[in-house]
Amino acid sequence: MVHPELNGGFIFDIQGFSLHDGPGCRTLIFLKGCSLHCEWCSNPEGIRPFPEPLYNPSKCLLDDLCIRACPSSAITRSGNVLEIDREPCRTCTGFYCAEACCSSALKKGGDFISTRELMRKINRDRQYWGASGGITLTGGEPFVQPEFTRDILKTCYDSLIHTAVETCGNVPWADIEMSLPWLEWIFYDLKHMDPDQHKAMTGSGNRRILANAKKLAQEFPGRLVFRMPVIPGYNDDPSHLKRMAEFIASTGKEEINLLPLHHLGREKHSLTGRAYYTQEYSVPSRIDLTGIQDLFTSTGITCYIGSDTPF
Repeated sequence: MVHPELNGGFIFDIQGFSLHDGPGCRTLIFLKGCSLHCEWCSNPEGIRPFPEPLYNPSKCLLDDLCIRACPSSAITRSGNVLEIDREPCRTCTGFYCAEACCSSALKKGGDFISTRELMRKINRDRQYWGASGGITLTGGEPFVQPEFTRDILKTCYDSLIHTAVETCGNVPWADIEMSLPWLEWIFYDLKHMDPDQHKAMTGSGNRRILANAKKLAQEFPGRLVFRMPVIPGYNDDPSHLKRMAEFIASTGKEEINLLPLHHLGREKHSLTGRAYYTQEYSVPSRIDLTGIQDLFTSTGITCYIGSDTPF
């Protein structure tokens, strides 16, 4: 069933054949916009809620074609690189700067897609999922676009497509609640239990995140799996891990998935004009992760490492 009144929203990628973001083989849909600004973010092009130019200075010819093409005068030259004010991109419909670039130094990051067109792409992948596959909304933060997220999930659910979401939970409860009837699986990030430490690395406190986690545990009938990005020296000390285990137990849930820090998104930060600060943190070893797993297990919490989550 396709709902004729559906509108659309902003995405920045669609990836098929995923095996680690829900049961079966899945199609991942990356929505624009996030309410956090995690320093280790692997998808920084998903933070801003609108399409934006992605700039690679190593490919730039400094021919000023993009400067002349921008109707908002948002691009200027600073020595041998360009400086871009991305705020006017909120209302840009043409992205003439990227069209004018002849070296691919500027590309458009993100685009509007109607729900109808997105469903066409989803159905194209459907034959490859197998019996238990489906779609997973990720980002960015899907619930930053709550109506679009609801429309995708409802249309998929009505079409007998398994639905899942990856969320940081840092949104108003109402923006999550409207999608719950059409959701079957939620991955829910917990980054740090201390509000000040949480804000230091993500730009926001965690009060709303923890409150929404408790509400979901009570009201969501599907499978809820907590996730924690493991950032050595930030959130992996035993005292903090015990606090997180106690919180999970207080919700009545018993699962957490460890996501080890990686630096694969480092280069993308510069494309969006952001600094990457997390390279000073080391990638956790398998021994480190196993030690964390043992600690959670000792408290009665089932802990999965990386892609080991059983689906």
